[in-house]
Amino acid sequence: KVAPKGGAQAKEGSAAPFHKKLYWKPLDIHDSEGTIFSAENRERRSSIVNIDTEALARMFEAEKEKGNMDRRKSSGLLSKAQRKMEGTKLLSDHRARNIAIIFRRLPVTTADLIDMLTNLTWESQGLSTDDLEQILEVIPTKEEGEKLREHRGPEARAKLRDVEQMVLPLALLNRSAARVRVLCIARGSKSMFSSTMRSLAAIRVACGAIQRSAALQEVMWLALDLGNFINHGDSSKGAKAITIGSLVTLKDFKTGKMSSLHFLCACLLRGEPNRDFHGELMQELRAAFSLQNLQIVVLQSQARNFQRDFEVVKAECGNFLHEYTGGPAPEASPQGSPRTDAPLKSGKESPSADDDEPRSLEDEDDDSEVDDTTGGGADSARFVEDVMKIRGSPGRRLKNMLRVVEKLCKLMREDLDTTIVQVQKTLKFCGMGGPSAAMAAAKAAAGHPNMSPAAAAVARGKELPQDLEVLLTQLAEFCKVFKQHWDDVKLDMASYQQFFGDPPSTASGGRPPQPAGSGARAA
Repeated sequence: KVAPKGGAQAKEGSAAPFHKKLYWKPLDIHDSEGTIFSAENRERRSSIVNIDTEALARMFEAEKEKGNMDRRKSSGLLSKAQRKMEGTKLLSDHRARNIAIIFRRLPVTTADLIDMLTNLTWESQGLSTDDLEQILEVIPTKEEGEKLREHRGPEARAKLRDVEQMVLPLALLNRSAARVRVLCIARGSKSMFSSTMRSLAAIRVACGAIQRSAALQEVMWLALDLGNFINHGDSSKGAKAITIGSLVTLKDFKTGKMSSLHFLCACLLRGEPNRDFHGELMQELRAAFSLQNLQIVVLQSQARNFQRDFEVVKAECGNFLHEYTGGPAPEASPQGSPRTDAPLKSGKESPSADDDEPRSLEDEDDDSEVDDTTGGGADSARFVEDVMKIRGSPGRRLKNMLRVVEKLCKLMREDLDTTIVQVQKTLKFCGMGGPSAAMAAAKAAAGHPNMSPAAAAVARGKELPQDLEVLLTQLAEFCKVFKQHWDDVKLDMASYQQFFGDPPSTASGGRPPQPAGSGARAA
């Protein structure tokens, strides 16, 4: 009789050495026949590596001890964090929590951050531009700054909560928020300038391509004659010009499967059977098609942001230059330093305030400095496109930065004005700059109360017309529709021969007549 499960023998070996078990499905000895564990396969077991149970036990014991250490460490950090929450609270708990999160994510110490802001060392590699933008969120407000500055003394500072100690140096630093913005502007000015200028140049190239396209003009003239004949029975009567958008409507005027756009393609193919008209059109308008994803609003916003950045730098130079004298940074307490192993890396050490204490924008016009390793001369900072190459004391950096950004802003404005004129000419060339545009300009000049500021700026020629996006979309749509109709006509030219009265060989470009029903679709 088979002993029942759970007997004395089973109980004897049931103790799990690691105090937990594997939950699997064991097979009865009779069920193992035909499996890997059958009797005939037992002989192979001797060749299989045996389990070292002592090593297994040591492994699990080591992992268990590691887990215990992690738990003790977490418990210690929690206790430490709870102790840090003790002290004088000047900020709300929600605000303090957000500030602590941002500070502890920074890869540099608070002391290094303050040194970077004090000396405007924008070339320092310890902080990314994204980190700097995050710092703007922890800059104390005016009310918070007043409360924090009341605890600048060593004894009062020591009584503060850890978050307040972290943010106190920013409250003690003059123009801290403006300094962060200046650093962000310095780091992003070249890329923003280059990106905007490339987009403006691409727009001018596209406008030139549209106005020079012989294939587009040929299609427009032929479509005008075709449409006037359909509407008035005489190609010389009716409309004197049409828009690009009108080309697409030709596909909707049809009888059966043949449309007026099919007829237009047949006319072109009949005139020059060996000409790849669609290929020419695509090649000539390639620059315009590359701008299908252009967003005028985004581009115009970039230009406005660059102008706004210039105004920020100009205001700092004009009103607060005396605040940028360099010198020692406000002391940051050790408790306020989230990291201690990531010092800022800089191309050059910033000079002290004694080297240069700027008095006004007009003083020391020849004091520009750039990093000599970039190949720039001592007086070339005002002509270099990259603010990041400027070196010197904080005041000198700010003055030279103003010169560079001002020049870049002027170049961008000139390029923008040139592009606006080119776009307006192209829109008019394509029938999109008629009386309505002139009326809008007149309203803008008269200060019409019902016009939005953006519409008035466009009408006055100060911003790019958004109609350019409409034009580019219409061109892309027409070329897509034209290709479909062009391919239809090429494959079925024999069906159009009867309408022109030409011999099949002439109408098909010298090809022999095709037998009826061989590859030609019924009209």
